[in-house]
Amino acid sequence: MKEVNMTDNEREYFWKTLTSFTGENIAVEREKLNKTVKFPRKLYRFRKPDCNSLEAMRTNRQFFSSAEYYDDPFDSYCSLDWDRIISIFQNNLENLSFNNPTVAYFNATYGCTNDQIQSLFDSKKPDEWIGEGIAILEILRKNFQKMQRSICFSETDLNEVLWLKYADNHRGFMLEFDVFPEALRIDEKYKPETEQAEVMTYYALYPVYYSEKQYDATEYFINTVVYMALTNLKLIPPQNPNQYPPSFYWQRERINLIKHEYHKYDQEWRILHPYMDKSKPKYHTWKPSGVTIGLRTEKPTRDLIVALAKEAGIPNIYECYINNKNCLDKRIIQDR
Repeated sequence: MKEVNMTDNEREYFWKTLTSFTGENIAVEREKLNKTVKFPRKLYRFRKPDCNSLEAMRTNRQFFSSAEYYDDPFDSYCSLDWDRIISIFQNNLENLSFNNPTVAYFNATYGCTNDQIQSLFDSKKPDEWIGEGIAILEILRKNFQKMQRSICFSETDLNEVLWLKYADNHRGFMLEFDVFPEALRIDEKYKPETEQAEVMTYYALYPVYYSEKQYDATEYFINTVVYMALTNLKLIPPQNPNQYPPSFYWQRERINLIKHEYHKYDQEWRILHPYMDKSKPKYHTWKPSGVTIGLRTEKPTRDLIVALAKEAGIPNIYECYINNKNCLDKRIIQDR
């Protein structure tokens, strides 16, 4: 059966829906977003034939990876408009007033008194606040990227570029997964509670959107810096999810699920980790429905992949070959 994957237009519609959310009702917005997702029947992971990847296959474990280790240094790296940031800082620091929309926003959002806000801004000179804010943003952006963890897949299995890039120049292997709801169920001991006390039952699996434009995370990061300042000065309780403004929600998804369009050949999907810190789980158990061995995989490695796949209970074992139309193809290994 021919695979039917999400088109560019469908991915764009998914992205526009995601970026339209206000965060006022997470459950309703999540349901709306899921309706824009056209899940493929199968997903694929390209792997190098190293010890970690082979052991993960043997145990049916798919490990979450940090964005700081992705091949693209711009992946999940937040785009900030520095000119706008400096302008916002200067405007608000030089024109501090309790009628100022920014002051009113943080007053209403975090429940600080006018005296507390005034004391906060009086504690440093405007230039000091601007310099400190920029330094915090730089550190925050790097740390944010490190905290982004996901499991990456592709919709396509016979893309030569992916075999070159992610499977050690055809010397590795590729895992095939059947996509169905129960495959994404979170183990009971790892079920996280979201900011609105809604218990997640399944991992979020979303497509990646490709665009020439980056997602502008400026407003989110400015709000985060102010939040950090308020918590550091003990004006609000630290890390109190109930005090996050609604605009904070969906920022992780927006930052994680957009890449430059020259990566479009990846046709990528991601399972996003439910936590922003280093909390468990470190992996998701999902048994592949098949494994495909690369064109250039050497015989000892090939034999090891076959043996470990059998031990893991993977039902289908394939090998890549070049068919009579001079195209990359795969077939079931008959001598397994």
